[in-house]
Amino acid sequence: TIVPATSVPVGSHVSVRTGDKIPADGVVEEGTSTVDESSLTGESRPISKLPESLVSGGSINVGQTRLVIRTTSTVDDSAVSRLIRLVEEAQSNRSATEKLVDSFAKRYTPIVLTAALLMCTIPWLWGVEVGRYWTLNGLIVVVISCPCALTISTPVTYAAGLAATAQRGIIVKGGARLEALGNVKKVVLDKTGTITEGNFDLIHLDVVGKSHDRDQVLAMLALMEGPSSHPLSATLVNAAKKEGIGAPVDVSLTDHTVLKGEGVTARIDNKNVYVGNERLFERLGLYNALDNAQKRSARKWSTEGGTVGFIGVECVGIIGMFCVSDKIRDEARDVITGLMKDGYEVTMLTGDSDGAAKAVGRAVGLPDEAIHSHLMPEDKLHYIGSIRGMGATKQP
Repeated sequence: TIVPATSVPVGSHVSVRTGDKIPADGVVEEGTSTVDESSLTGESRPISKLPESLVSGGSINVGQTRLVIRTTSTVDDSAVSRLIRLVEEAQSNRSATEKLVDSFAKRYTPIVLTAALLMCTIPWLWGVEVGRYWTLNGLIVVVISCPCALTISTPVTYAAGLAATAQRGIIVKGGARLEALGNVKKVVLDKTGTITEGNFDLIHLDVVGKSHDRDQVLAMLALMEGPSSHPLSATLVNAAKKEGIGAPVDVSLTDHTVLKGEGVTARIDNKNVYVGNERLFERLGLYNALDNAQKRSARKWSTEGGTVGFIGVECVGIIGMFCVSDKIRDEARDVITGLMKDGYEVTMLTGDSDGAAKAVGRAVGLPDEAIHSHLMPEDKLHYIGSIRGMGATKQP
């Protein structure tokens, strides 16, 4: 049954077909599909949704399977409604210029009106001709000196700017922040999904050791990456499917955990399995078990701009190494070089290896000193805090 989204109560089960919008925030009860959340999160790649996955109202089911969703909020409390309220709140957040104009108008207007009133009344004491002459001038003063242009144009300008940015998926929290953009001197960009498209392809896959063959490594990668929402995960799952290999169904996967800035881990048949970057396997003490030829291959893939990862099994060690490559956005170089020509200091932050980061950075015109790699999420936050502290009198 089709009903208005505003009539859907909490706890309802709704069917969202392919191409339909999800009416409210909820939990997937049935179905496996992909959801486009770009209007809410800016994530360019559709996110895989499985049973028990959270979904947001306003996102779109772009997969091939319908989803049955149990709503956990009403339309008024959904993510998209909160986004709308954020824009409205931003428009009511007045900038320093607006406050200055209002303060000026409060003093300016009474003075102008008082002067005009005196011009239109007192001169009549000297005769009709004199009175008419000064009354005309008094009315001219009222018309010319009216502060409407100042008091109306300023908020209208900010409202137009906030609306224009919101239409492009950019939320600016009020006129004060919009005005502060005029003082920006430093621009910090993430790599994956910002400078690059976030659409990866598997370029290399090498088996390490003799405990597993290529098909087994691909099957384990598909099993490990299936529950993850990282862009790399879908690439590895799709690569396995292209070779006719799916996640094995006769094994148990438990305790699937995302390791921030490193990868994922889970227990498969009571053994810990890890998929992630060099940082993760160095921490586990497994990376040094690779021979020199394998390490050279990993470094070569990285310097060519690829993102290198490994898969390892407890008590066995690394059983495979792979490289995925991400395409740089067509407009990235023009945007970054344009910003630098205009005098902005542009920096790229990424959790990828140094080689992959520099390959992408150089391709878009960034100098090596503006490229920072091997960063955890909290490292990126600390970096932003450090440049804000350095420019206490500026707005970075």
